Amino acid sequence: MIVLARVDDRLIHGLVAVAWTSHLAPETILVANDAVANDEMKKNVMKLAKPAGVKLFIKTRDAAAKALNNPINDGKRIFLVTETVEDAAYVHGLLVHPFDTLNIGTAGIKKRPGEEYITTIPQVYMTKRDFEFAEQLHGAGVEVFCQANPTLERLEYSGIEKLF
Repeated sequence: MIVLARVDDRLIHGLVAVAWTSHLAPETILVANDAVANDEMKKNVMKLAKPAGVKLFIKTRDAAAKALNNPINDGKRIFLVTETVEDAAYVHGLLVHPFDTLNIGTAGIKKRPGEEYITTIPQVYMTKRDFEFAEQLHGAGVEVFCQANPTLERLEYSGIEKLF
């Protein structure tokens, strides 16, 4: 069971490792990212940030979806982390039992050249393209919201929509 899907362009770092993991109490953090899954150095850095007592798996988007679709994981509390809203939408589309909540977290910290970013809440930035994928997920019944960490301001989808 996916307890939360989160978009965070830094993937695993202190905020995810401490605040969100403490808040969600997952058994496993699953990073779905093609680039990191194929880069041993980046995987090792992510493993250093992993909180104690939680398993960490770093897989390509397709491999992450395959793992999530495996019935052996049905009863496990899994925290899914992707780098972009597009990645989250891609994985969602492959799932037998798709996630029903998407947290757009500290996204847009790493700016992509040529893209215009809108501040949704402090520390969370989205492009029109990000919003289009969020809109697609919302239309599929996913609760979409922006929130940097569990103790800070939360912006629901209706508020995000007004910005675009």
